[in-house]
Amino acid sequence: MLFFFYMPIELALLLAGACGAIAKDVVQDGCLQLPHIEGDKIVLGFIGGALVGAFVGFAVDHSVLTATLSGYVGTSAIQHLLPPVVIDKTTDKFPVS
Repeated sequence: MLFFFYMPIELALLLAGACGAIAKDVVQDGCLQLPHIEGDKIVLGFIGGALVGAFVGFAVDHSVLTATLSGYVGTSAIQHLLPPVVIDKTTDKFPVS
């Protein structure tokens, strides 16, 4: 806890949210998926979850514990709130409706 006293609270919240999201990835998948390229697409791996967790941790509250917990549940909450999108693989177009 002493580590957080020597840095701005904003940076501490971003790091706590990112750590919470990385912890969720490890618990859910059992490992960290590294970023890689599949064909012509870039897969962010655990970095995408860490970015979302950092944003959610910063936006929720000004408590490091709350930021960590919100980073943990932030990515799964967003996934459950948004409707699933099915892309037609034959045309490779995003559905507009």
